[in-house]
Amino acid sequence: MDDGQQDLEHGNTLLMACADGDRNAFHRLYLREAPRLLALARRFTGDGAAAEDAVQDTFVQAWRNARRFHHERGSARAWLHGILRLRLLSQHRGARRHDHEALPGDDWPDPGPSPEQCSLDERRDRALRVCLRGLRGERRRPILMAFYLGYTYEQIAEHLAVPLGTIKSRIRSGLKGLEECLRL
Repeated sequence: MDDGQQDLEHGNTLLMACADGDRNAFHRLYLREAPRLLALARRFTGDGAAAEDAVQDTFVQAWRNARRFHHERGSARAWLHGILRLRLLSQHRGARRHDHEALPGDDWPDPGPSPEQCSLDERRDRALRVCLRGLRGERRRPILMAFYLGYTYEQIAEHLAVPLGTIKSRIRSGLKGLEECLRL
């Protein structure tokens, strides 16, 4: 099974866990899918605030209706895209009813990432995950705690019961290893 297929199946697993009320799974699903959905919504609306509203509404609806998701019919990503699409169309119809005079700056290009950029970011993220898996646990764990959980060096040292200098050294050498891996 390739990384893309595993990625889709992991999204399915997270969404099914949401159906059981797992807030942590919902948070992880949001972190995985929100950037891609936001890029798409920005392209459609041309308005960052409207795009953010649509994505927020999409995730609220996904949380409330997660039990309706059936992985046999498609991936969690496709299901979320479908919800977003309906939300954007509804938003668009409502905006057309309340047309307003254009304001200066309305025609500025969207500064958000394009779907193509999100795809490049996804490849970069996949490469980073592969490189992280290649690090020994003693170097990987402090990096994950620092960069994904937001722990300070001191908190990591306390949590792992390892001297502060050792934690700093492991993170420094781990980051160097990641840098070398990502250059390949």
